[in-house]
Amino acid sequence: MNPSCFSTRRAPFIIIYFTALLLLCGCSLPRIIVLHDPLSAEEHDNLGRIYESQGKLDLAGQQYRAAVKKDPKSASSLLLLADLSFRTKQYSEAESSYKKAMKLQPENGDIYNNLCWVYLEQNAGIEKAEDLIRTAMAKTPEHRAYYLDTLGVVFLRQGRVPEAIAALKEAVLLLPKDNPAYLGEAYAHLAEAYRSAGDELNAREADKTAENYRARK
Repeated sequence: MNPSCFSTRRAPFIIIYFTALLLLCGCSLPRIIVLHDPLSAEEHDNLGRIYESQGKLDLAGQQYRAAVKKDPKSASSLLLLADLSFRTKQYSEAESSYKKAMKLQPENGDIYNNLCWVYLEQNAGIEKAEDLIRTAMAKTPEHRAYYLDTLGVVFLRQGRVPEAIAALKEAVLLLPKDNPAYLGEAYAHLAEAYRSAGDELNAREADKTAENYRARK
């Protein structure tokens, strides 16, 4: 058989075959699928808490951010993210999240207190920190004992040592005795204040008391 005659007769069939193949391929091109997050903000928060309890802080942060994205007006999600960011020293995110939560819960003194600690941990914005803790006292007076500890640290950073000692002494008197973690921290701050005043005897006594409370955790 003449090869040229064979190729001439088969040409129309080959063209039709490849045209059909191209059309089929065009129809089967992958499509972009827009994924929908099936979890609510509350469900993301709950999952984040589980991760946080397991020490998986990166995964917890991802869940809290997803919760905030799902519901930007969820103060609880913002506070979870802010607290975790503070713990992991991501102070910029902590500050931003606390400020957003503050707008949603302006009467919640604890938010002002926690934002104050963001500034204290960075040793920056100390004047701003004092305004925040005084506002916290006005907003939520029932938490005054806890806020006095913060105020004492603010005074200490400002070099107002006698005022720091006075505030911290009042804090340790008012803090509930069934909360050893807070008492241990407050006594440690008091020891620092005494030491800044050159009172090593009282500083050592406060250190000893702080250790005793910490051992009760």
